[in-house]
Amino acid sequence: MPLGICDQSSAVHLKVIVNGGHIGKALGVKDASGQCICTMQLTDVIFPAGKVEKLESDFFNLTNRLQDILNEIYNDKNNLTNIISNLTDMTKRIKYAKTFGTHVDLDFQKIINDLHTVVTIANIIKKNATTETTKDMISNLTKQIVDIQTVVATMESHDKNNILAVQRELIALREKLQECEEAIAKGAGAPNVTRTLPIGKCNHDGLLKVSDPVLVKLNWKGSDFKAGSWGKDFAIGTKSPDHYWVFPLNKDERTLENYRLYSSYKKLLLYSPVREYSLNISNDPKCPDCGQGAGVVFFNGSFYYNCFDSRALCKADPFSMRISRANIEDQDPASFNNWFSYKGVKYQDIDLAGDEKGLWMVHGSTLSNGKLVIRKVHPDTLTVGTPWTTSQSKDMASNSFMICGVLYATKRKNSTHEEIYFMYDTNTSQERNIKIFMEKPLPTVQSLNYNPNDQRLYMYNDGYLVYYNLTFMTRTPKKIGDVPATEQHQALDAEGQKSLVKRESQGIASKDQPNSDSNQQQEPVSVTVVRRETMREGGHIVASQ
Repeated sequence: MPLGICDQSSAVHLKVIVNGGHIGKALGVKDASGQCICTMQLTDVIFPAGKVEKLESDFFNLTNRLQDILNEIYNDKNNLTNIISNLTDMTKRIKYAKTFGTHVDLDFQKIINDLHTVVTIANIIKKNATTETTKDMISNLTKQIVDIQTVVATMESHDKNNILAVQRELIALREKLQECEEAIAKGAGAPNVTRTLPIGKCNHDGLLKVSDPVLVKLNWKGSDFKAGSWGKDFAIGTKSPDHYWVFPLNKDERTLENYRLYSSYKKLLLYSPVREYSLNISNDPKCPDCGQGAGVVFFNGSFYYNCFDSRALCKADPFSMRISRANIEDQDPASFNNWFSYKGVKYQDIDLAGDEKGLWMVHGSTLSNGKLVIRKVHPDTLTVGTPWTTSQSKDMASNSFMICGVLYATKRKNSTHEEIYFMYDTNTSQERNIKIFMEKPLPTVQSLNYNPNDQRLYMYNDGYLVYYNLTFMTRTPKKIGDVPATEQHQALDAEGQKSLVKRESQGIASKDQPNSDSNQQQEPVSVTVVRRETMREGGHIVASQ
């Protein structure tokens, strides 16, 4: 300690310099013996080691605590990821079960039971067969069934994912058995039905029934592209009779932009297109040449569709890459931009269709507040003809198609079936309700197109390509005298006379056109036309000389 100097008479304050240059104060006094006693006050020059150690300890504890919290968060994140994965997988399984039902849960035992059922039916038909040709056909079917049983057994032990192939073969076998049943039943006096008719002819009394669906494949863009359309060139005598087209909409389920064209069914199955094409030739972000909605059809080598964001019709030639358009302007214009689309389907206000009589357009009517309207379309000029306005609202139907000038409208019954519930005959300007059920693999029918060249119905079903074989009622010619004069006279009421005047003024009836007023529940009435026209309106038969 540095020494201080004291004064005898009083305390002396000294300034003392200590190590480090710090200045402190020293207070000294003399005691009785004369010695100087000093006390010293120094500034805080000692390093606060205790505080630092406490801070280090607190930091260490906080660091450990933080690491524990991070570990907990990491574990919780992993657990949450696993839970989300399990929920996603469960959601997919539930959606799959709701969509397909439990009958496609790869139940091999059920497939084997179905095969035994088919064998039993085949044996019964073989016993009832009267010709050697039929018996040979049944024997061949039985052999095919045995081969399928071998395939099922192999699949059950190896690859279960190929179950769809067996289901397709079962459908084909059932169709063949149905043909045999109908042939035998027809010989026993069953009602007249026919599965195929001469191409381009309408000598039948309307649609009788629809086959089970044949699931072809997923569209070439994938399962995310739910909306779209597909089929064959439906023009009679087309220059591209074997070409198939698949036209998925973009993910917005509105924009019609890219499609593929296949030269054969085999190429379609192998995803081997003859051309992949885009309607957005100019790469314009607005895509003025694109279409909207799944109402597109392929007619005689060209696509016809509703032009994007407009009331116009477009025609695109994939081989020359030329696109033409024409606006639809009249007193009752077609709706567009999702104003009157089908129920559950977006932007299909204008739906193009084709049949034996040419190119058609089905749309909603603004003046009639959304009623279904039918018009003929000229394929070269894109001009539309005089409208037929129905009593049905377009947004109540799930979709529609044309056969021999008759509009058939569908509605959703449940997630597995559609019902063809309404028909309008442009040949007679008459309409009525019918009831024909269609099974569907998935819930939403995005488009329906009938092709008169193979008499099949093509469905784009939530991204999957499906087709149906159709059965028609054969026309039974009757003599003119079969219709009593009293019934003819009673039918000539005010409504019937008005319909006849309208029909004659439109000039749409002729003796070569079919009478398609028939369905499963009502006996079809057909009259050979010789200087007389007959048609059905409500419960009356209207005749004009």
